[in-house]
Amino acid sequence: MTLIEQALIQFNCYFYLYQFPRNLVEIGADLGVVSAEIMNLLQEVHS
Repeated sequence: MTLIEQALIQFNCYFYLYQFPRNLVEIGADLGVVSAEIMNLLQEVHS
């Protein structure tokens, strides 16, 4: 067995589990939370 043969491991077959896309409402809620946190941080920097 050569080094090249040992390096050809398909990691997505062994370490990747497909997850269905999240609901758009949940994504929008998360974006709202992150946007509020960013705005708070910007206000701290600005003042």
